[in-house]
Amino acid sequence: MYFMRVLFLFFLLCVSANSDDLDKDIKTFRAQFIQNVRGDSSVKASYEGIIEAKAPGFAKWIYFKPLKKEIYIDGRDVVVYEPNLFQATITHLKQETDFISILKKAVISKDGRYCSKVGDTSYMLTFKDKKPYLLEFVDEFGNATEIKFSNVLINATIDDKDFIFVPSDDIDVIYQK
Repeated sequence: MYFMRVLFLFFLLCVSANSDDLDKDIKTFRAQFIQNVRGDSSVKASYEGIIEAKAPGFAKWIYFKPLKKEIYIDGRDVVVYEPNLFQATITHLKQETDFISILKKAVISKDGRYCSKVGDTSYMLTFKDKKPYLLEFVDEFGNATEIKFSNVLINATIDDKDFIFVPSDDIDVIYQK
């Protein structure tokens, strides 16, 4: 569940950013995104979609391209719904990293990006017009990932129910530990 680590770190970095970068604390976040994964300088994969997040632990990624996929995090469980496969996989969250401690160590670099480290991976978050704009990191396989955010809405009303996946009767639900 590598993407969960990225999502939580991103959201918590946003919440913890100082007032020089934000007018107010971020409680909710909604944006369109384009995610590019590069290996050896060429684009290996490109994704597009929408992200919504709400403190303390709610998030939803909806991928439109290249394939439809929805990822729901409700603070306890992660659901990965793949409509083309008529399947949802539910995994119970295991807190493996103390993100609050990591965030307390996040520092602003000379180039203005917020930097934090989880394991061997360093994450850089760039703000533009006082809103999260770009998240960059290199994973353990050497793939460089950048996620650009557009049409960013900060502190819009988002109902907790938006982060709850309700399966239809025509899909298989797989529970993983």
